[in-house]
Amino acid sequence: MARKIAPILILILFALAISPGCTSPVIPPGGGGPSGGTQAPPATQSQSGSQAEIYPGPVVTVPPIYAVEIQENRNHNPIHPDITVTFRGGKGQIFLKKILATVVRSDGQVIQKEIDQPESGQISVGDYRTFTGTTGIDRVVVVVTILGKDYKIIDMNDDYNSHP
Repeated sequence: MARKIAPILILILFALAISPGCTSPVIPPGGGGPSGGTQAPPATQSQSGSQAEIYPGPVVTVPPIYAVEIQENRNHNPIHPDITVTFRGGKGQIFLKKILATVVRSDGQVIQKEIDQPESGQISVGDYRTFTGTTGIDRVVVVVTILGKDYKIIDMNDDYNSHP
């Protein structure tokens, strides 16, 4: 009986040993990255008027293998009510091509700044952009481009009067 089972067990173990064990998604060359992203807003430096929306919208969760961390800080000094958007790293740092930060000020002015991947390497931890905010409620939107796909990961109202 043992002689009949042994060859079958060896055959099963051999089949398991040669089968692929990798479960990570395959990314085709040419930027066909993960699906489910959103498009970035049009790239403008400054707008004013009623075009600016102050209501935050939905954000997208980046797949865990592409996750990046962006920090948004507010200076509560009324003379310099600055808003700073800082890159903090993450698993997806190597795939990150661009960070587009947009501030919609409470006075209607829209300001966009981006952090691009330099030709010599990748976006570094600690890279930041600073915006002049208002002493009201300003909207902050951050869109990251990973493998040619845009993900809106932050869309929030930042109230100058709220203290952490």
